[in-house]
Amino acid sequence: MRVESLNAVDFRNLSALDFRPGEGVNVICGANGLGKTNLIEAIWLFTGCRSFRSARDKEMIRIGAQQAELKLSFFAGARSRQAELLLDEKRHFTLNGVSLPGGRLMMGEFACVAFTPLHLAIVKDGPEERRKFLDIAISQLRPLYAKTVLEYNRVLAQRNAALRAAKENPAMRSLVELWDEPLAAKGAQMIEARMKYLERLNKKAAEIYEEISAGREQLSLGYRVYAREKTDADVNQIKEELLRSLAARCDADLEHGATGIGPHREEFSVRLSGVSARVYGSQGQQRSAALALKLAEAALFAEVTGEEPVVLLDDVFSELDPLRQQYVVKHFENRQVFITCCDEASVTRLANHDVTVFPIEDLR
Repeated sequence: MRVESLNAVDFRNLSALDFRPGEGVNVICGANGLGKTNLIEAIWLFTGCRSFRSARDKEMIRIGAQQAELKLSFFAGARSRQAELLLDEKRHFTLNGVSLPGGRLMMGEFACVAFTPLHLAIVKDGPEERRKFLDIAISQLRPLYAKTVLEYNRVLAQRNAALRAAKENPAMRSLVELWDEPLAAKGAQMIEARMKYLERLNKKAAEIYEEISAGREQLSLGYRVYAREKTDADVNQIKEELLRSLAARCDADLEHGATGIGPHREEFSVRLSGVSARVYGSQGQQRSAALALKLAEAALFAEVTGEEPVVLLDDVFSELDPLRQQYVVKHFENRQVFITCCDEASVTRLANHDVTVFPIEDLR
């Protein structure tokens, strides 16, 4: 999988961009504030996922413009394909001339693995970031999973609304119970998919981290349940356990006006030699752990689909020491990679690779 060309009009500070990258490593260099991250973000949006910068759609339109337009030509599935994205108050996708009703339908068509300073939050911050990481990674592999997540969140919102209503009027408690079965069904599908993915990710990430750290620590991942017991059940067992827990916790949920159990509360742990990387890891260890997770994500995608994802490295490569740079470069073979940096000289380990350098000033 690779990007053949990217065109942007009025996207953030890119009033007009025409970018035709090479098939190997592409270094986008230049001073801060000129649009290097915006270029990476534009490519990422064609995965169908939201921006990794958590921006609202209208914030991605250049100040003074009414809309932004992006066009991507990419090679996937043994053929060239064309996608367009129009941003106004919403996102409007077109793939090979056919309008798509939502961005979710782009998932699986074009895939990226992105690693930016923001992705350090997977290790450093709270459980929401780790849930988001899992859901995005699985959705690119299994687009129907994204639909399950959407449906789960809709049912969850309905149950929470029923809880608030029942708190004011106890006679409405039966309405809460109506949502338990569909919530447990969708939740069980999400949890099973996460546990299966994490089991494979754990093995890959551990191997990668061992080499990054020269064997000094061992990385391990573990799925962490919330207010239930089992982590090795199948989807039917998970559903039944969720149903029992929802019933048992109904009074507590009524008190808080929110559902306290389900995949929206569960996460996974990142541990180094048996202790929490978030609590006890140094900044370098946390960065290495996040990098191992991202490289493992790319490896799993290639293993499952037979295609290499596009890799986006935004302003992080220069922050790695020479040993870590050397290890990351080993994973560039047969992949199209985009690296942003202020100074191309800071990318010190690319001499033996097919590298094309693009000063951002020349692309605008």
